[in-house]
Amino acid sequence: MMTGQSTSTVTDSENTTDRPERAMSMKLQQGYEQLMARAPGAAFPRARQLYLNKYSFPQSQTSPDLRLFVCDEALEETIQECEKDDKSDRRIVTLTARPGSLALVHWQQTEPAEWNAIQHYLQETWECTLNPADLCAQQELWFRDSGHQMRFQAPTSLVIQQRSILSLKE
Repeated sequence: MMTGQSTSTVTDSENTTDRPERAMSMKLQQGYEQLMARAPGAAFPRARQLYLNKYSFPQSQTSPDLRLFVCDEALEETIQECEKDDKSDRRIVTLTARPGSLALVHWQQTEPAEWNAIQHYLQETWECTLNPADLCAQQELWFRDSGHQMRFQAPTSLVIQQRSILSLKE
């Protein structure tokens, strides 16, 4: 059994309770897990943000003209101590990452993609649907002028947790 001691840090994202819940598919969750499996750790925020700007959700080449990126994320770290009768100096650290918004990028294009192409891409690649009002076109192009971007709120259930054991020596 664990006794709880936790610390929490939230960065670069709005409060997730203010967002409407969107239906989330397993494909989207799996894509997010694959993307984050190679992301730099939270201890390196600049490297992590560069990674998220540079690498999109992994996808098959069914629609190379559209790509999905994480714009911002909320990070929460919790640390749990082992029971008092456990004489070890070990702690369990859990990092929970939630994307705040996602960017749909029309790759290498300065104009937005056609609505039918967007619907087809989201449905076929990620098994999700949006209304046109859910997308917010941005004036600036995606990272390093990679293409026109439209942002939308990520589903609140799109979450990944990573756990590690921390040993503290006195």
